[in-house]
Amino acid sequence: MNILVLDVGSSGMRGTLFNESGEALAFEARSYGPRFLDNGWVEQAPEDWEDAMYAILSALASTAAERGWGIDALALTSQRSSVICADAAMAPIGPAIMWQDRRTEAVCAALEGENDTVFSRSGARLNSVYSGPKMAWVRQNRPELYAQTAKFLTVPELLLYRLTGEAYLDHSYGGRSHLMNLRERRWDSVLLDLFGVEREKLNGLVPPGAVVGRLTRSTAARTGCPEGIPVVTAGGDQQCGAVGQGVVCEGAVSITVGTGGFLLAAAERVPEARGADVIITPASIAGQYVLEYNLLTCCAAFDWFRREFYPGDGDFERIEAELRRSPAGAKGCLCLPYFQGRATPDYNGSARGLFANLDLGARRCDLLRALVEGLCCELGNGLEAMGRYVEVGRVQVNGGLSNSPVFREILAAVCSRPLLCGGAEDATAFGAFLVSAATLGLYPDVPAAYAACGGSDGLRLCEPDPAAAALYARQRGRMNALYREIAP
Repeated sequence: MNILVLDVGSSGMRGTLFNESGEALAFEARSYGPRFLDNGWVEQAPEDWEDAMYAILSALASTAAERGWGIDALALTSQRSSVICADAAMAPIGPAIMWQDRRTEAVCAALEGENDTVFSRSGARLNSVYSGPKMAWVRQNRPELYAQTAKFLTVPELLLYRLTGEAYLDHSYGGRSHLMNLRERRWDSVLLDLFGVEREKLNGLVPPGAVVGRLTRSTAARTGCPEGIPVVTAGGDQQCGAVGQGVVCEGAVSITVGTGGFLLAAAERVPEARGADVIITPASIAGQYVLEYNLLTCCAAFDWFRREFYPGDGDFERIEAELRRSPAGAKGCLCLPYFQGRATPDYNGSARGLFANLDLGARRCDLLRALVEGLCCELGNGLEAMGRYVEVGRVQVNGGLSNSPVFREILAAVCSRPLLCGGAEDATAFGAFLVSAATLGLYPDVPAAYAACGGSDGLRLCEPDPAAAALYARQRGRMNALYREIAP
């Protein structure tokens, strides 16, 4: 059995055809991008996703036919919180409000007094990234559009409907709405009332890994994929990425250092006593949960520094050499890496990046190292938060910055534990494959699929240096104290 996985990202869509052993047979990608408007608004045309999906399916179907491969199922994983207004025919009305759009900050601010209620029921404190505040914004600011909206759709709902003619939302996306009850996994009447969203404007909820329908005749004719093959909703992209990194049993943690930073830990149940220092969301594995801790800028901050301070001379080898020119601790320089605000644990959109404790001996390389150490210390804060709710076991790291040996050394020392580095080149698509392979009966469950498909193959172990670990424990304490002193 071959499974075609669609991975819908913020800047492009990827399609990968896997055989039943988890080997990638063929790959296609299409690029697109949102429009960044004034006042923090971010929008995208829904046809960008539809066109990319049809193009990828057509290309992979053609490749499969040429090489004699079958396409036996489709699976979809996607970005999680963008919102599309759709009419009764499920046709989009205007552009999507993207997950990173900030127009909903006023909606969240107005509900600040209800934060405890939102957190206890949905698993996260008020967050403008989530889809529920976007729906509330439409009702409050575009009443005519709200009246025309038969259904609010996320990106995966739109694409699954185009594939199957059925519209469902799985729990991993519902958990990013502020509208779903975390424990009961249903739309919550109290939360719907708080945000002013009518239940009939939302589709039904299903577990991640569910077969939501079968490929329609029209989509099969348009793409060349076989009519009637099952279509699986594999869960949100971050949850699938964690599965692809082995977060398949309680206590396993993945750290992804891409544009932003994401830590996810598996949990078998919602912790009874929990604070707001982590987000709790349904996992891509049905019945399981993930604890999340987010950094809004990670590689984005690193790339900014490299672009502005090493113009035309910031290749990988040069940057690695510069990081090694500065000693551990960056000669006392500190960096608060909140260049676009702080996400968990306090969702402080007013926070900004800061370099501190500089003297006239500070060099460019010291500031570079302070930035990387600041990012690692914030990731260390996240791992410490995870440890309050689950016993942390294996920790696996991937993403752009993890290709830097210096970064890996610093992070291992900050976390004061061995790190597994590397893994599947595209962990998100691989995780979606594992979820769908278990659903379709190729393996008894997702952990068995991960083990059978060599998920741990090729991982590198990075051990912490004890002296550096002690230094960074002090460094992280100083950084956190500085943030508490000046946080707006």
